[in-house]
Amino acid sequence: LVPLFTSLLNDTAQTHESQHGTDAIISISLILLAVITIVSIVASPAIFHLFSIHPAPGVDTEVFRSAGTALTRIFVVQIFFYGVSALCSALLNARRRFFAAAWSPAAANVIAILFLLSITSNSQPNITDVLGGSTLMWQLGLSTTVGIAVMALIQVIAVHRSGITFQFRPQFSHPAVRKLIQLSFWTFGYVVANQVALVVIKNLASPGSGLVDAYSKAFILFQLPHGILAVSIATTFLPDLARLAATNDHAAFADRMSRGITLTALFTIPASFGLFVLSKPIISLVLQHGNFSSQATVNTARALSGLALGLTGFSVYLFVLRGFYAKQNTRTPFLINLIENLINIVLAIVLVDRFDVLGLGIAFSIAYVISAVVATVVLASKNQSIDLRSLAIDLIRITVAGVVMAIAVRVGTNAVSSAVEPVVGLAALTRVLVGITIGGATYIAALAILGEPHLRDYWSTRTTKSSR
Repeated sequence: LVPLFTSLLNDTAQTHESQHGTDAIISISLILLAVITIVSIVASPAIFHLFSIHPAPGVDTEVFRSAGTALTRIFVVQIFFYGVSALCSALLNARRRFFAAAWSPAAANVIAILFLLSITSNSQPNITDVLGGSTLMWQLGLSTTVGIAVMALIQVIAVHRSGITFQFRPQFSHPAVRKLIQLSFWTFGYVVANQVALVVIKNLASPGSGLVDAYSKAFILFQLPHGILAVSIATTFLPDLARLAATNDHAAFADRMSRGITLTALFTIPASFGLFVLSKPIISLVLQHGNFSSQATVNTARALSGLALGLTGFSVYLFVLRGFYAKQNTRTPFLINLIENLINIVLAIVLVDRFDVLGLGIAFSIAYVISAVVATVVLASKNQSIDLRSLAIDLIRITVAGVVMAIAVRVGTNAVSSAVEPVVGLAALTRVLVGITIGGATYIAALAILGEPHLRDYWSTRTTKSSR
């Protein structure tokens, strides 16, 4: 959407027609979002059944699916609000307004937390407590749903305050809408492929066993550095990439892509190795409270360790796909994504029996690292100005610094582990803080020794600003 809105925004020769195009895109999108949401509510039993084809032994399948369906009916309402949020953020980003889209998810999280804190902790909740329209069902279901609705509302207000106007014009025949449908065909395939892979992975984790929950919680923590670091970079780069692609400035496009890939790696590699080395104390510190047991910590930490290895691959992959989207090419990302999901599924099937959730995480990581390389090479083949050799040297240099950091963190945290066992509470906090301190210092020092140019550029910029 950002490249599409950017091209309409830059079409100064036909301002009136561009406004009609924007109105038509938003109008049709809202209609489709409403239809998809209603269909999803009706199809909630089938949707949850897909994610519980093979429940774990001992699970009451009927009760499990009844509770899951009840919550799914509430959760799928989020489809509409996520869609509205995506439309608003695309409109704002195309005009280089990033603030509302960046902080509104935080409001959603705060609201979800407040809902969950309202749940009494006098006893351990049971799955049957969710049945029959109970208070617990609504507390759980509305926690994230209301949060996402507020996130969308914040962005709608931001769009209104930015002076962006909108009139409901559902014109299916408008050229901008036809372009959207053409691009969305492959994007829909992309989403379907991801959902097929997700269904397979969730069923391999034995629904109801606790391993699905471990994988899901680990993935949320995995997404945190990606969202804070990688998404921030991608969001600010995409409007420029779309503008450069529209003007056919291949050299500048290649420079921005290469810089974006390198910056993404520069910030996510230390996070990747940090999550891998510190997975257990991080999970213990964040989650091991109340009904969350030590065994759940072990399972979740294993899942996080496997996922963490693919953080940079995942982030770089999604950034490179934005390069294709900037050129309004959604077919190539769809094909590459098929490869990624196929690799993920095959490796997950091979590894899950021996390594359980750790194997699922490793499968995810390998799939995304391979796909990131494939996507970068394919994009470079379409834009000869991208210097793959120089890019590879930068990434190798950053990776070496990350490995050095990981070794230092492991040695440093092991040195204090005997004094702070077991790894819970204050002991977990101590290990995490020691790891972050050692890791940050070691990583920066390693980058400086290896002569990472982006680090030199950053410090020279800071020095110049401070001397003014």
